[in-house]
Amino acid sequence: MVHYISNEVLLLEQLDTIINTDVKLKLSEEAVLNIEKCHTFFTEKVKDTSLSEATEQHCTQLRHYACGIGERLPCKLVRIMLFLKVQSFSYGFSGVRLALVQRLIDFFNNGVYPVVYSKDIPDERIALAHLSLPLIGEGEVCIQNKIYSAQELASKYGWEPLPLSQREVDALLNGTQLTTAYSAHNLIESLKLIEWADFVASVSTQVFGGNLSAFSELMQVVRPHKGLVETAQHLRTLLKDSTLVDSPEDFQSMPEAFCSIPQIHGAVREAIAAIRKVVKTEINSVTDNPILFPEQGEIIFGGNSHTLPLSLSMDFLSITLTSLGNISERRVFYLLSNVGKDIETEIDYPIFQRIIEGILNENRRLSTPSSIESPILFEKTIDIKGMGGSSAIKCSQIVKNVMQIIAIELILATSLWKKKPLRYHSSIFKDYLDFIAEEEATTLKKQIEYTIQFFNSTQN
Repeated sequence: MVHYISNEVLLLEQLDTIINTDVKLKLSEEAVLNIEKCHTFFTEKVKDTSLSEATEQHCTQLRHYACGIGERLPCKLVRIMLFLKVQSFSYGFSGVRLALVQRLIDFFNNGVYPVVYSKDIPDERIALAHLSLPLIGEGEVCIQNKIYSAQELASKYGWEPLPLSQREVDALLNGTQLTTAYSAHNLIESLKLIEWADFVASVSTQVFGGNLSAFSELMQVVRPHKGLVETAQHLRTLLKDSTLVDSPEDFQSMPEAFCSIPQIHGAVREAIAAIRKVVKTEINSVTDNPILFPEQGEIIFGGNSHTLPLSLSMDFLSITLTSLGNISERRVFYLLSNVGKDIETEIDYPIFQRIIEGILNENRRLSTPSSIESPILFEKTIDIKGMGGSSAIKCSQIVKNVMQIIAIELILATSLWKKKPLRYHSSIFKDYLDFIAEEEATTLKKQIEYTIQFFNSTQN
């Protein structure tokens, strides 16, 4: 399957497909024209040949910024970064050569992923420098999960190092591709996560022995938040074949951990929808500095490479998902409180809550906003930073943590369900039971891993 790079608006679903399937990239005729037209404009506009001519000496800046430490980014994230860099250059506002864009496409299509380090990145240029080093035959690359020196690319693929002009070095170093890649990935995972959170909540509600009154359409009529309405409808669909009664006979309310699922999950849905707009705009944007406008004959230095729009969004998503984990922990608490002494079990049920509490403590620390920070270095000689990389990387850990939390809740609810005379409340639940039955999970850790594997392999 081939995806043609063009000026058409890119949707999040398209990006998901491009990144997670064996899609090959190819420049459309429109993109080729855009790139060549802008490069020609730059060489004619700028009389100083030291800025437009490609020489080896201009690469010093790349080497200077390639100072990342810590663990390397997953290849999946680097793959997104490569795609976004190609997409940005192909709009024709960067002034780079066609050969440079094609080499980035060659990296993408052949699964050659530059090694990018992610430890507390205070500056997007550090990650982008590592992404760009293999273009000049330096740095490291990951090919089929093995690390190679970029010097080997010439013998493996016939790719000789590319000399770069000063303009091309600037275009490679400026941008928001690290933060955007993480933001897009976090958002894609969060969209799946909220669906699974609804499913797990529906299982817990049936096991707890609640009722359906809190999910009634009448409740949404008087407080019609879109996310609340969508969540309640999803819960009604999931629980339509359950044993729960429509309304309690004793007029007692369920705990808020159950009766407020539409309100809390709905708020999470609406937050994700707002963040989605920001990310959609960013994946369709040019974030170089300066930006070249061939039609108007202008070269403008500005702030399009600042990451604060994404940093704020990722901080918001972190707080949002932390709330999703909080309500899951409360449901676990009530499920445990409802375990009767007459139930014989070899499982130390309180361990479920203790594990979740440890994860929640980490989430609360990670959800402290990074966007409020700006490193004050060298007597404030460094300009204000958006801290986008820090926000997005922290958020990615919270996404993983909350996935673990709802997996633990599902494992607990399923364990209790098996001890009660309840029927399958949905086809998805039956699929989960069948999936787990096929796996030999001897430890809780393995059960969590298999449950997350089910989430990732099943369409909810």
